[in-house]
Amino acid sequence: MSTVILAVVAVILCVLFRILNVNSEPTKPVVFCKDRNFFESILKMAPLLNEPYQPTRLWGFSGHVQTVVHSIIGRVRCPLPIGERCLVNLTDGSTLTYDVYEPLEAKNIQPEDDFTLAICPGIGNTSESVYIRTFVHHATHQGGYRCAVLNHVGALTSVQVTAPRLFTYGHTDDFDMMLKQILERWPNTRIIAVGFSLGGNLVTKYFGEQRIRPSALLGAISVCQGYCALEGTKWLLMWHNFRRFYLYFMTENMKSIILRHRKVLLSEDVRKKHKLNERDIFSAATLPELDEAYTRRVHNFGSVRELYQWSSSVNYLKDIRSPMIFINAKDDPLVPEPMLSPVRNLACMLNILHSLQFSYF
Repeated sequence: MSTVILAVVAVILCVLFRILNVNSEPTKPVVFCKDRNFFESILKMAPLLNEPYQPTRLWGFSGHVQTVVHSIIGRVRCPLPIGERCLVNLTDGSTLTYDVYEPLEAKNIQPEDDFTLAICPGIGNTSESVYIRTFVHHATHQGGYRCAVLNHVGALTSVQVTAPRLFTYGHTDDFDMMLKQILERWPNTRIIAVGFSLGGNLVTKYFGEQRIRPSALLGAISVCQGYCALEGTKWLLMWHNFRRFYLYFMTENMKSIILRHRKVLLSEDVRKKHKLNERDIFSAATLPELDEAYTRRVHNFGSVRELYQWSSSVNYLKDIRSPMIFINAKDDPLVPEPMLSPVRNLACMLNILHSLQFSYF
């Protein structure tokens, strides 16, 4: 019996050591940047980029633990920022909401120092998400930036949808409307877009689309996006590195959003118009299955592949004409290194595109 117990303990320890990645050593960020002057300017503002990152002992070396801690718990002793919620009635009947947070010393800001961070959260996330609140707190208190956070349509539990649609992986009109609203209220501000995960994909796609963008939009920062939905789906369907578990939770989160707004999203008229089957929607085990049963139908795509192709920022990178910084983590549980090659290669080819690949976030 004691031998069995020892064997079980040994297996548990091996699993823990693998998850915690305790054998990993601190490393410097890996940087890809064609414009040397741009990179040197960044180094002057952030000299830490020249130093190895020292993660928190024990759990800080694990991408899994970092993902869970920063998305659920956040940083210790970080006060929740208090903002102003803004609602906009769109032409399609939808209600768009975004939250505005003023910097700590808002009254003392000079016109030349008026900057706004237009933040686009990850899939199903909002201004109420812990990691977004943490980022907003540091940006407003330490950076002196005004922050405007887009709430993905349908994601807020306190705001009901008013039209039969949710946010998607590639529709950027909501983000564009928030930018217009910001500039109507603060016409002299300059804007830097910041996107996390899915939000990074939306922001990147927005900059690469053939559309008119505000001249006050200086550039963007993308954090931990996957660039290509088609390739990303292949990786997420694998059990390696527990990716299938992450896919399960993302799928359940999207299904819960649909269920929450069931009366509007799945009304009899909507079901007939788009040929929706509720059983197929709520029995979907993965995002591709859910997108086949619901998303691609309500947005009039012929297939999930067509939806993913249109949504992926990788197909818009070549048309970006504004400065951008892309940040990815080497130990990201959801985005493996092979998925970073398109933006890395482009950063080495173009003067206008700058890509930073960090070993941490």
